[in-house]
Amino acid sequence: MARAHSTAGSSSGFSGYDLDLDKAIDLIQKRGGRRVGVQAPEGLKRATPALAQLIEEKTGAEVIISGDPCFGACDVDMQLCQEVDLMLHLGHSDIGIGPDNVIFLEARMKEDLRDVVDKAANVLKAKRVGVTTTTQHVHKIDQVLEGLKKNGIQGAIGPAGGRVKYPGQVLGCSYSTARALDVEEYLFIGTGQFHPLGIALATGKRVVTADPVTGEVAEIDTDPMLRRRFGAISRAGEAKRFAVLLSKKPGQKRMALALRLKALGEARGLEMFLVYLDNIEPDRLLNLGAEAAVSTACPRVALDDAAKYRIPILTPPEFEVLVGEREWEEYEFDEIE
Repeated sequence: MARAHSTAGSSSGFSGYDLDLDKAIDLIQKRGGRRVGVQAPEGLKRATPALAQLIEEKTGAEVIISGDPCFGACDVDMQLCQEVDLMLHLGHSDIGIGPDNVIFLEARMKEDLRDVVDKAANVLKAKRVGVTTTTQHVHKIDQVLEGLKKNGIQGAIGPAGGRVKYPGQVLGCSYSTARALDVEEYLFIGTGQFHPLGIALATGKRVVTADPVTGEVAEIDTDPMLRRRFGAISRAGEAKRFAVLLSKKPGQKRMALALRLKALGEARGLEMFLVYLDNIEPDRLLNLGAEAAVSTACPRVALDDAAKYRIPILTPPEFEVLVGEREWEEYEFDEIE
């Protein structure tokens, strides 16, 4: 099995990940690909030059690296796809969106999960919990279930479907595997706070997060984020000119939703205008004279990156709260199905 991290060395940027290149190299050779694109998220970009060299040595194909930001499987570099025979998209699982010449190569972390599951078992309260994780750890979800069982806890995993490829997997824009379960609480295996916060907001249930890299286990508190979001809605209530952000990214484009939100705002006497763009940046919105915005792109634009912007940016459900289409008590996490 071709492993990018072992072939290119620890300086390649794949240290800690398994990246199986056999499928990609085989397809390049079988299809006679003469030009190959490589796209990676920021955390893996340092590895792409060594990976390009490896592909060129094994296949003879010319490799072009995408230098633009990449935020997920929803963010395929469409222009580069048109310039190459095959595109290798690193680090994410296929969500069923994008050109046929894209090959998704998942970067899977090597950490053993047993110790962190044992720690999490001491924090969990229920005897049956929903188990969730990301692409990087989904291949070891059976290890999580076994660890919980050893501690007298039954683990349940929700089904794959839609843009979610694996049972138990969650995306930053989809928590369908969690919502499908009838459980009292959830265990999230992975790094960062965004995904477990999303699970808690999408289900209204208790979430324990276990980080296999740091070994930290904690209960997720949604109050700080909800306070920030209530503040954003309140500040947006003073605005009269709203930009409705519509993404060019293939997995984030929601035209029908953008048009509906525009009509909702106009019906309330607001000045609404659609803005079609790829990467959403603070200066671009200010240059348009927007006093506030509602984003139909990735939920993280409003929720994770809010501090970057000088104007409030709302998710679609938050905008519905603002214009009276739903109550604050009905707060809903923005998901893309």
